[in-house]
Amino acid sequence: MYYEIRTEHARPGLGPELARYMDETVIPLHQERGMTVAGSFTVAGDEDAFVWVRRFEDDADRDRVLDAVHSHPRCAAVADTVSALVGRKASTVRWEPTSGSGLR
Repeated sequence: MYYEIRTEHARPGLGPELARYMDETVIPLHQERGMTVAGSFTVAGDEDAFVWVRRFEDDADRDRVLDAVHSHPRCAAVADTVSALVGRKASTVRWEPTSGSGLR
């Protein structure tokens, strides 16, 4: 099992709108299609950054869930809106919990 910490970077001044859209539209779509989203966050001192934490059992689970999201009929419209809000490519970091982690 592992987590992906994904940071989206909104166009200047659109951070609050991106956060709202992610929480109300993007994340629910991902959850409906089987993704576990452990949390979503704004970044203190960077109003245009949005971070979400996604959990996957393994790479096959990630591939399955992302395929289910991307093949959904609503995905194209959602992706278009996100593209309009986002100013640069997202960054993703993969975290693998240690045996003592509370996030196993």
